[in-house]
Amino acid sequence: MRKKISIEEISKKGPSQIIDDISNTRYSLLRSLGCWQLNIIFFWVRIACRFFLGIAEIRAKSKRYHGLKRAIALRNSLGTIFARGAPFLIDNPDAFPILEKREEREYLDCGLVIGFNHPSLGEVIRLMAICMINYDTKRYLFPVNVVWFEALAPVIDRLSAYGFTLMPVITPSAKETIERHCRYKEALDIIDTLASGFSRAYIDRSAEFIRDKQIVLVAPSARRKLHIFSAKSLRDGNQPIEPQTMTLLARSLGVKRINYAILPLAVIPPKSCSRGLNLLKCYQFSPCKIMMANEVNPICKEREAHCEGRRFERYFLEEIAQMLERYSAYDMLYGPD
Repeated sequence: MRKKISIEEISKKGPSQIIDDISNTRYSLLRSLGCWQLNIIFFWVRIACRFFLGIAEIRAKSKRYHGLKRAIALRNSLGTIFARGAPFLIDNPDAFPILEKREEREYLDCGLVIGFNHPSLGEVIRLMAICMINYDTKRYLFPVNVVWFEALAPVIDRLSAYGFTLMPVITPSAKETIERHCRYKEALDIIDTLASGFSRAYIDRSAEFIRDKQIVLVAPSARRKLHIFSAKSLRDGNQPIEPQTMTLLARSLGVKRINYAILPLAVIPPKSCSRGLNLLKCYQFSPCKIMMANEVNPICKEREAHCEGRRFERYFLEEIAQMLERYSAYDMLYGPD
């Protein structure tokens, strides 16, 4: 079992140092916060990950991948395994941008942000497959809630061989889980500080990835949520949308003068699916129109007309909502007012 440190020691560390410490299993943040039960509950995540990485490594040595560089063979192998166990359909594959000069279609000479709605856990594993199969020479930045991040910490180095860099975030649901299991009152006082610190670290790391022309994936809702808008008044612009995830990311890239593209991606899960992985059930992914930096940056500066907040957040979500309407997924648009 990983050791724990005091709350006082944690409070003296910056978010980047804490993330590095967890990544290298120097201590358990959850155990230090009095949530050791979560290490046990989510132990299966690491076991499952090790199993599939092991299978992928064996398959990558087969004749099927002969002649490919090892890094590409590993990604294609694991991507194929994920696609079989977690199938998906891309309704317009050509809408995914080309990030390398190896096809006739015009390619994007910049980093790519893929923003998607997040109704379940199922789209995450399928997006991992899409990245490994379609972008097998790129690196991918995935935010994961801190509970999963700590469970996966011992295999983070192995995941990097497949192109994945994970960044911990404390989502609202992760915060609720930690608070429910936390045994130390003083730990509750620093959770918000940790959450904002991890969020800043993710934004900064995203800028590094985009500057290097890699791929960043982000779910604007920051938690699993069936509806694009919690209420119709949000879609109409009468209430501010929180969190302002896409706006914060785009503004950070704009301030740093980094060129980028954003791909809104509509996720349509199968009917009667759960909030989990929904293995063996087919998801639909519908890419929307690519948004380039010179289009996004001016919108990020605009304020909503009838409420507080930047206009870009609603503009981005509206692109996904319109795609859902095209496929008659009206039940995913918004919850009750």
